[in-house]
Amino acid sequence: MASFLPLKSLAATVRFMRYVLAIRKQLRTAEGLIGYALWAKPMSKRYWTLSVWGSEDALHRFMATMPHAHVMKDLRPRMSPTKFVRWNVASSAAQPTWDEALARLAK
Repeated sequence: MASFLPLKSLAATVRFMRYVLAIRKQLRTAEGLIGYALWAKPMSKRYWTLSVWGSEDALHRFMATMPHAHVMKDLRPRMSPTKFVRWNVASSAAQPTWDEALARLAK
């Protein structure tokens, strides 16, 4: 899964970065997570995530669990239009790259 998360203000960026710490802690124990990365351009107020999950169900459980569930609700009014894409990767395939994720987000 890849996401594009543009924020409306630099103040929202400060809040976002605090939330990143909490979500990274949550990710450390998230069942079904294979890997994740965050690409940040704080001065541009733009953020991207890339994560690989063992199943769609594992991703949904993570999203519905605190603190991620709270973060999504709290940041929604502070964000410009977001974009999310999901795709399947065979277990024998190479790990998804940022180039692949950005190309999918651009479609």
